[in-house]
Amino acid sequence: MFLYYSAFPSRIHIIEKDIIMKTFFIKNEKYISRISIFAVFLGLIRSLSEPFRLQYYSTIPLGFEQVKPFLLGALVAAIGLLLMTILSFYNRDRFIIFMAALTIILMMLIKFEYRI
Repeated sequence: MFLYYSAFPSRIHIIEKDIIMKTFFIKNEKYISRISIFAVFLGLIRSLSEPFRLQYYSTIPLGFEQVKPFLLGALVAAIGLLLMTILSFYNRDRFIIFMAALTIILMMLIKFEYRI
């Protein structure tokens, strides 16, 4: 499609611009949704590996109370990843981005609740 600008754009040119903008944003939504899935996956790995790091540097054994916030964060991230994976099968990129933001917010709430 070739676009040219004139003093009086017709309805066809406006429709062509809309089509080009929609394809541009659709490609970006797909890219952002993939990055958001990757970011939540990294958060899951971090939540699962943090108790091992704490145990390595600790002189006393860790109890369930010290590990509990990391397990809750990992559970939230795993459920979020499951939902985002299911949504990716149906090409629901906006919902994937929303679920990633919601998952990260919930993980941050857990972090502030337990003062980690």
